[in-house]
Amino acid sequence: MSDLKRLHIAGIFVSFLTTLRGFLLPFILTFFLGSTSEPVGYFRFEFIWIGILFFVFISGMIHWLTFQYRIMEGELYIQRGFFVKKKRYIQQKRVQSIDITAGLFQRMFGLVKVKIETAGGGAEPEVSLIAVSREEAEAIRSELLKKKVEVTEEEQVLEDEPKEEEADFTWTLSKRDLIISALTSSGLGLTISAVAALFTQMEQFLPEAIYEQVFGFFVGSGWAIVLPIIVFIIFLSWCISFLSTLIKYGGFKVEKFGNELVITRGLIERRQLTIHTHRVTAVRIVRNLLRQPFQYGSVYVESAGGGTNDEQLSTVLLPISKDERVVDILAEILPKYAFLYQVSPVPKRSLIRFLNRSTTLPLLATVLIGWFINPIAYYGFIVVAICFLFGIWQYKDTGSGINQTHLWIRYRKISQTLVISEKPKIQAAEIRTSFFQRRRKVASFRFSVLSSVVGKSFTVMDLDKNEAEQLLMWYSNRLDSKRD
Repeated sequence: MSDLKRLHIAGIFVSFLTTLRGFLLPFILTFFLGSTSEPVGYFRFEFIWIGILFFVFISGMIHWLTFQYRIMEGELYIQRGFFVKKKRYIQQKRVQSIDITAGLFQRMFGLVKVKIETAGGGAEPEVSLIAVSREEAEAIRSELLKKKVEVTEEEQVLEDEPKEEEADFTWTLSKRDLIISALTSSGLGLTISAVAALFTQMEQFLPEAIYEQVFGFFVGSGWAIVLPIIVFIIFLSWCISFLSTLIKYGGFKVEKFGNELVITRGLIERRQLTIHTHRVTAVRIVRNLLRQPFQYGSVYVESAGGGTNDEQLSTVLLPISKDERVVDILAEILPKYAFLYQVSPVPKRSLIRFLNRSTTLPLLATVLIGWFINPIAYYGFIVVAICFLFGIWQYKDTGSGINQTHLWIRYRKISQTLVISEKPKIQAAEIRTSFFQRRRKVASFRFSVLSSVVGKSFTVMDLDKNEAEQLLMWYSNRLDSKRD
């Protein structure tokens, strides 16, 4: 792979279609706005879009002509640019992870996309090869992630023969668990918000006369009509969330090859991510409100490379699994994290602080709005009661624990989250104590790890002050051992 190479020529069309997808919503809006009784407006938008399409296609062609790469002796060389030439060398040791995806546009041409994460590369991938063959992608991954060893000529001949490497361990998401994951997805709330926001924008798509008639009908109908609409929005949101989860995690598989984890997933966009086990800095076990009663949870890993923006720079290791099976699976994939986590709860005197945080704001809003604006706001006391119960739930789920090598904390915002990290992987730790916490002899403990190419912090609130200091002492002993 020493000669300079270009992307597959289909990369021109992949770049064009990918960029065009980002203009889809504005195009639809301007089409409706332009197709009115004023022909001048229509032709104005028509000419603008023709110009945009032409510009996007030419940009894709220039990118394909000027983008070249090669891999030689474990080093990736990239050159690109038309007016300003940019050349870059990326050493093998800086490569944190390689993400191979086969999006809808790549699959149209039988190609894949390769994203290369490096140390210090920022939140976005350092290099993105948008259109290469599957064989080329696998060769790049093998060259940049696997360590080189000295071999004899006879061994080299054997290595040159094609052979398929067998995984040391394979875990596959079953169809049953995939359906359970889709039914209990935590993305339901976000989908409801998006669908509700879309309904509020219907004025932009309906003629004014029709919109006023529809709006007036709903206003005069009361709860008899409004309540079924709310139920319909929730049902539609649940259907969208269900389908998106099936598409996202269909065909999910984790394979372990030595110190490498290869994660494959997706029905429409096939994605393959490779990360090193020694770059894993923390493991998160998350149980949302729908899964926790049935003892199901999701497992994420924080790693120095490999995270994605849609997963908050983390990587999904197990989309869903029974709690009783998590330790057994981790014993095969990440044995250092395969043990039972005994959590010491926060003291009883912390309960009032959890209740204050969960109920103060809705209580004040209910009283003030009900007193000064409309008495109907007093129905908000139902929300206050729910928040009160949720505060108790947060209190019961919060705690921490340590052993000789690992630290773990558990807390709840909406979902219950258990975070486990190995002592050498923790970047920083601190105790925070406010005026009100000092009065109750409690403190908050926070620690940070390297996640993707940026840091991520985790905080547990209102631990017993002595326990928080014990956690900090546990970490400071690691620093003292380094100095010695």
